[in-house]
Amino acid sequence: KDSFMDFSNSSSTKGIMNILLAEDDPSIVYITQTCLEKIGGHCVSVAVDGELALTQALKVQYDLLILDGMMPKKTGLQVATEYRKACKIKTPIIFLSARNEEKEIEKYLDLGGGFIAKPFDPLKICSEINDIYSKLLKVAG
Repeated sequence: KDSFMDFSNSSSTKGIMNILLAEDDPSIVYITQTCLEKIGGHCVSVAVDGELALTQALKVQYDLLILDGMMPKKTGLQVATEYRKACKIKTPIIFLSARNEEKEIEKYLDLGGGFIAKPFDPLKICSEINDIYSKLLKVAG
């Protein structure tokens, strides 16, 4: 379970992360991407469905994957599961999802390390992502 917390190749030690945001809702993409880029100073790539997310995640070394729980073509859990099987680099994953039943959250946390419930506060999303990521770094360190 803890093997995903290897951040040895992460550029986040400089404070700037290369992030993949996989989300099919344009308004959530806009809010999250704008916050992470403008407020957080991060570099954000967007995938609008699960197949694109998996393809991008396997081609590019991201510091963080943010996956929508329910996307077209592949769910966030499917993407995370296939990514973990195929990739040697254990990039942390934060899930965004309206499905917040305890069993679902447990699955998200087992595969990724972070969970943010939808709807979320647009003014707090960037700090929530940074807080979760910082906690993962402390656990890994």
